[in-house]
Amino acid sequence: MPHWRRAPLALVTGVGVVVSLAACTGEEPDDRTERSPRPLPTSYDAEPPPGVTGEPVRYLHGDGAGSPEIFDDSGGVRIESLGDAFLVSSNSEERHVLQRANDGETLWRGEQRVDRFGHDRDGSEVLVLAEESDGETATTVVDDEGETVWSGGGRETYLDGLALRRPDGWSAEEPHGDFTVLDTAGDEVWDFTFEEPSEDAGGTEPAGEDDPPEENGDTEPEPDWMGVPVGARGDVLFLDDGSGLLQARDLGEDTGELLWSVAADDEELAGRSAVPRPRPQLVGTYELPVEEDGDDTTGDGRTRDTVLVRWTLPEDPSLLSLHDLDSGEPLWSLTEPGANPDDHDFSTERIPGTVYDPATRTLLLPQASGETPMIGVDLVEGEIGWEFEGVTERAITPALALDGYVYGDSRDSDDGSSQVVLEAESKDIVAEGLGPYVEATTDEGYAVVVWDRQRFVFGPSDGASEDPGSSPPAE
Repeated sequence: MPHWRRAPLALVTGVGVVVSLAACTGEEPDDRTERSPRPLPTSYDAEPPPGVTGEPVRYLHGDGAGSPEIFDDSGGVRIESLGDAFLVSSNSEERHVLQRANDGETLWRGEQRVDRFGHDRDGSEVLVLAEESDGETATTVVDDEGETVWSGGGRETYLDGLALRRPDGWSAEEPHGDFTVLDTAGDEVWDFTFEEPSEDAGGTEPAGEDDPPEENGDTEPEPDWMGVPVGARGDVLFLDDGSGLLQARDLGEDTGELLWSVAADDEELAGRSAVPRPRPQLVGTYELPVEEDGDDTTGDGRTRDTVLVRWTLPEDPSLLSLHDLDSGEPLWSLTEPGANPDDHDFSTERIPGTVYDPATRTLLLPQASGETPMIGVDLVEGEIGWEFEGVTERAITPALALDGYVYGDSRDSDDGSSQVVLEAESKDIVAEGLGPYVEATTDEGYAVVVWDRQRFVFGPSDGASEDPGSSPPAE
């Protein structure tokens, strides 16, 4: 399935169609002025939505916009962010353009299918593209500067800034064999064998040194017991052994060495009460301030990289645990309101529908079951700050965040496309039913705002943007 983040398709399609009709007619205007489309606005004279400040640095449709021809698509376009750039996609065909946010320069264009949004080893976003030919799928990965960082196919797959070569005929049902980890240039970083266990616990053969640790037993694996790579960040590679154990292996000076391992039935997490052993699912990696003895020490600017793991069972509420990326030290754990069963197919993709606000360090995390469809987690304190309750809140689908605010579509509105703006920390609704609509925001803080049949690009709140009077380049 495609892994597009939520985009206001109905609304922005209408923008594109109106712009196209206004620009492409070759007929002379007649006296029926009431039927003639109004010229597209080139100046923004509405109140900006919460979180958006300043004046637009450019507009995207019509004469003088200098936008690429994809904006004239008869079916309209949709816009999403990719790191510090905007990805513009046609609604009528497989066609995409990557634009620099501040000045609109075209960084890349292509016609491959967008498979998903991924990450590089430093955590920055990349675009994972797929193209089918003769029954084979070729993958290309493009970063937010338009550079192709990796391409491959067959047994090789992209994994968070690395390439992973799986065993011939590999499947989630038969996950064992020889694995090779490569960098994006194709140079080998590490190779290892994930051995198949001799026998199950009820078998007749004795367990060997490469057998997995028993459930509810010692969770420290034998040094040679491996797993399937499911994620990476920097010089840390994560392995899932299929029996509830998550390992972190070194890809730096001590390549392949075990850095740390964890299972949900560790005493620091769910303990021995977790039966059967829950399976791990990577939520994401986050840079967070260092806290000591409950006191926030961000005044000295110290931060650390962390990894958030969700531990799942088919019917029981799932568990979240946050760990120091390098040491594996558990920083906190909490039980989610609902069960969030996973396919347990060693997926390298992250949980769809999550929205993270770096300004408040609040993570919006969907719930697959239970009494609430969404929770807001304070990643520093390790607490659930809020849950969606009631009909109005349950109808909101959060899409993106900017500077402490979360923007979502409300199914409770008449047209199903009304945008609601929430405070990320409290879920308090600060605006709804606005005319302007925030369609996309970049990591740097640029925002695309749809208003009066036009799209305007606003700069970051700190004012770090190009001169609004400069002309954007043509394609």
